[in-house]
Amino acid sequence: MNKIAVIGLVFLVGLISSCNKDNNSFKENAEVIDFNSDKCMCCWGWTIIIGSDTIKSDNIVIGETVGYEIKNPIKVYIELGDIEETCSNLGFPNPNHARDYYEIKKIKKIE
Repeated sequence: MNKIAVIGLVFLVGLISSCNKDNNSFKENAEVIDFNSDKCMCCWGWTIIIGSDTIKSDNIVIGETVGYEIKNPIKVYIELGDIEETCSNLGFPNPNHARDYYEIKKIKKIE
């Protein structure tokens, strides 16, 4: 009978500890700083600072996660994919339009 109680207790502790890992296991590695709604080439989308780089993405999952009205930087955990659109080589005079667009594999808002 004691073996069953110990096994049950170990199972219960494991179950409880795995439930607490939802948002706590993700660490901030980026900030979403702006959303540009202008419909022009290399304009529309979210501006993101990740490390020392500033990139853009037009992936709708960002809007679902952080929204469209960004007044202050929003801390996020983000996993990038490949470059989807290269705007940095097109010679835009505005540096905000000369950001490359990346695929977003995963994004989580950090509270």
